[in-house]
Amino acid sequence: MGGLVVPYTTLQLPDGRWRFGAVDVDRQTKALNDRLCQTCGTGLERRIVFAMRDMDLAAMSADEPGMHPECAAYTAAACPMLAGRMSHHHTHSVETQLSALGVAFHGDVTTQARLGQPAAAWSLAWTSGYEVYLHPRTGRLAARIAAAQLLRVRPIVTATPEGRS
Repeated sequence: MGGLVVPYTTLQLPDGRWRFGAVDVDRQTKALNDRLCQTCGTGLERRIVFAMRDMDLAAMSADEPGMHPECAAYTAAACPMLAGRMSHHHTHSVETQLSALGVAFHGDVTTQARLGQPAAAWSLAWTSGYEVYLHPRTGRLAARIAAAQLLRVRPIVTATPEGRS
């Protein structure tokens, strides 16, 4: 779409368009449970990369499925949030936009709280595996990474009180 890869977990609207930033919960669940890459939708192998905010790293928990190293490199360059091209979250609600189209939104429950807020710092975390569990804050499936499974963390974008640096 527009020269960009449409990630496997991206929500498709009833009219066939894709809504970047909105997650297809069924595909996200399948990707987490079946160890599929959230970008290309194929099986993950020994090295799994998660895009994680500082709070995700502290909790050793990822809300979104992992990726192949190659898919993570593409995503870190192509996604405006991960590439640091967005200093703040959108000021308009994805949920409101989708409701107007008659589409249920099952995104991150903290989305409303982030509207217009400075973007978080992001890192790529290489792991050797993960466990699927029900995240206590979101009530949705997530990936829990054991300390022994964490292989490497590389910051990809930093945040400042005013947004990104």
